[in-house]
Order: sequence, then C-alpha cells, then structure tokens
Amino acid sequence: RFNYSLLDRYHLTATLRADGSSRFAKNKKWGWFPSLGLAWNVNEEKWLKGVKWLEDLKLRASIGTVGNQEIGDYVFLSTYAATHYYFGSGTKNTAYYRSGLGNEDLKWETTTSYDLGFDLSLLKGRLSFVFDFYHKKTSDLLLSIPVEQTTGFGTQLSNVGNVTNDGVEFAVDATLYQSKDLSWTVNANIAHNKNEVTSIGTQQSEIINGNQTIIRVGESLGTYYGWVFDGVVQKGDDLSKVPSPSTKKNVEYGDAKYVDQNGDGEIDQENDRVVLGSSQPKFTYGFASQLRYKDWDLSFNFQGSYGNKLYNQLEQALESPNASYNASAKLIDRWSESNSSTTTPKAFALNLYNAYLDSRFIEDASYLRLKNIQLGYNFKPKFSNGTKLGIYLYASAQNLLTITDYSGYDPEYSGYVDRGTYPAARTFTFGVKFSY
Repeated sequence: RFNYSLLDRYHLTATLRADGSSRFAKNKKWGWFPSLGLAWNVNEEKWLKGVKWLEDLKLRASIGTVGNQEIGDYVFLSTYAATHYYFGSGTKNTAYYRSGLGNEDLKWETTTSYDLGFDLSLLKGRLSFVFDFYHKKTSDLLLSIPVEQTTGFGTQLSNVGNVTNDGVEFAVDATLYQSKDLSWTVNANIAHNKNEVTSIGTQQSEIINGNQTIIRVGESLGTYYGWVFDGVVQKGDDLSKVPSPSTKKNVEYGDAKYVDQNGDGEIDQENDRVVLGSSQPKFTYGFASQLRYKDWDLSFNFQGSYGNKLYNQLEQALESPNASYNASAKLIDRWSESNSSTTTPKAFALNLYNAYLDSRFIEDASYLRLKNIQLGYNFKPKFSNGTKLGIYLYASAQNLLTITDYSGYDPEYSGYVDRGTYPAARTFTFGVKFSY
C-alpha cells in the first residue's frame, strides 16, 4: 500500500493485493487485485477558509478490483465416491463412481468498481451528508451451467458471463437539538442498485436454473421464471378449450388455469414460462434516532426494502396437501361447486420436487421492520467516601414490528426460494451495567 498527502488537501492511496486460493487449479490459484483512490479536502482551500457554516467537504474517487473464490473445496477436480453393491451369493463389494465433474480452468471471479462521492459536514458537524455513485462490473462469474448429458452430469461450474451493478447511496446524520439536559439525533440512509446480466459468455442466450430462475442478458440475477396464473376453471368453462398443464393432462373443474403464451393449447415448461419478477429490491433504506433527556435515553432503528420479490415455496407446499405436512389455511376457501368465486383451486396433491413455479407464489417481499429499540436509565449514586458508581438499567427489543404483505415467515430472507426458513426471532432483553 502506498499513501501520499499534499498540503493536507490532496490524498492518494494505491494498493496491490495478491490472493492465492487452493480452490483453484495449480496454474489458476493466484489473482492480482489493484486499486487507486483519490480525495480532495475542498474545505482546506484558502477560498473556503472564511465560510463558517462549512465544517468539512471532501470529494472522493476510486477504482479497484476484488476477487471471489466462494465455490467450495476441490470443485475444480473430478472427484470419486465409494458405494457398495451385492453380487452373486450376496457378498458385499465396494465400487467407485465419478461424483463430480471437475474444471481445471476455473479462476477467480473479478469485480471492478468505480466510485464517485462526497462527504459534507455543516453547522459545526450538526448536519452531515454522504453520497456515493458507483459502477461495478463482475467478470468471469462462477456459475453452474448446463452441459451435455453424455458427460454424465447436468451442470458444470465454469467462469461465464458478466454482471453490472449501478447504484447510488445517500446518508444523512443530523443533531436536531443539543443542550445540557436534552439531545436528539437522527440518521437516515437510502440506496438504489440496478443489477443486470450483460453477457452469459456462452453460445446460449439464457441459462434456466431448474424450475425457478433464469439468467438472461438484460435481466437481473435472481429473476423468477414460470407460468402466469389465470384463475380457476369454472363450471361454465369448455374443458376442451382450457389449456392443459404438463402436471395434469386432464383438466377438471376447480383446477388452476395458466396463460397459454404461445397459443398451442398446452401449458409446458419450454413455451409458456415468462419472467415473473426479481429478488433484487428497487431500493433499501434505514432510519434511526437517539433521544436523551437528563439520565434517560431512548434509541431505535428501522430498516426495509422495496420492490423485491420472493418465491414462497412453503406456501406452494402447504396448498398441495398430503399426509406428511400441515395444510395452508387458504384451503378452507378452496374451490367447490358451492364456493366457485374463490381464486384458490381445489385441493390437489402435488409432489413438491416436481412442482412448477407459477405467479401465485411470487410475492412482494417489501417490508419495514423495527429492528431494535432500547430504553435506558443512568443511576449515578455518590458515597460519603467520594466513591462514584455508575448503574445503567436498560430494556431492549429486537424485531419487534414488521410491516409487509409477504405471507411467508420472513421477508428479510436473503435467498431466492423461501422453503420455510426459520424467521428472525423477536427478542426481549433486560440488563444492568455497572461502572466503578
């Protein structure tokens, strides 16, 4: 690392980092990642020295690269595993089979980031702003892509394609009131990020990941791909004209209907799936505040996201009743001849491993959550010998309140598919701190 400062105004930081990882083959272990950062303390210029309300103004620019090697161990090798079989008179024998399709050309996934921003502090530090605009390009993505069935495997981990992330981040801190007995500060932030696949790096125009997501140029990672739900088959419908899904060829009254995208009279995976949304939020945000009055203090913070979708596979499973699991309460309102106005199809047992994604289970996972709130009180008893003792009593709660339309356990879930992940616990804490 090299640092240089001139006149306490102009700053340069240059770094060169080399990372080696045993997760890649011998000739691909090392990655070289340089970076360069520039900063200008504008408030130190002579022509701003007389501006009393300006505390600090710094302009920043940087470019740098980082690597990603999170692929698991020994993935680049063709691996073998042991199994047992019985032959002839029942003698137990050991055999080995190829369990992993290696790729010795695997190398570091690289992200190059460009950042422009500023830090601004006003009114003796009582009001401050931080703004950043960035562009990130990730190259040589480490992704599992389909391979020829003759290999004996369905997919192989490879370096393919590029993804860009363009975004802005803005934060503000303010001291709204400050006195001996009372102080009040607030903090807020908001960020927008646009994720886009710009290249797949193969002859394919898209990569479909099973029954759930698609990687396609122009879309974001985490894009859902499935059928569009079109209501329930009613008594007055002509069954011969209702497109039949591949999961159930004989359409009956009360079954779910889907949009026939190509008009061939059948609903299949090849021709009738469309983009149903993305797990990427349009923006994320947060808000916090700290209030102190004499020996009392109160603090809290909210966080949330807007515009992201989540595949509620747990709900899909619970709407397909079987003898092993509970059922969704929505089935109480399922279709019947006497309850034909519902949008919940009649009960139909479906093997979840063969279940196809449809738009009913892609839900808006936008949320606002009270992440933490704490109330405290300071005792400061004094003893006759001059000894001072500090006693701080506090009560706090985490995940106390969540506002969302998502029907699953937790809209804050970070994956693409919610199979019933255990939700964030609501926690209450009471404590005391002593200082002497």
